[in-house]
Amino acid sequence: MRGGIVRHCNSVFKAEDIWYLLDKDNLTNRRLYIANCPVCGKKIAMYSYCNAVTNDFFEQYFYSGGAVRIKEKLKKDIVSTMLRFKTKQKMPSGFKFGLNKEIKKNGKIVAIEQYACDFWGNSILVKKIKNE
Repeated sequence: MRGGIVRHCNSVFKAEDIWYLLDKDNLTNRRLYIANCPVCGKKIAMYSYCNAVTNDFFEQYFYSGGAVRIKEKLKKDIVSTMLRFKTKQKMPSGFKFGLNKEIKKNGKIVAIEQYACDFWGNSILVKKIKNE
């Protein structure tokens, strides 16, 4: 399935990392989705690509030892990874939303902190308002 969705043990879950790979021969849009099954804990790798000649989309699943072998085989073709992108982002980027947190002491609000957050989990304190 597209979008980093992996299936195993009758459950559907998101991949932990996505490797974007170089186009090779007649294969385009090559990606390797890497995940661990939340039910059984097995390592899973889903290799997806598009055949440029027939315009067909293919997905292959690899489990446990096969997942480790396909990772080693495709490691030299990596253009970028989603995990690297997530770790590089320290400040909120892209679409942001605001989050207000109340700081209470003895049941009374003593301050309000306002944060700017993004959907990658990054947040930064924008303003702190103290009540007196």
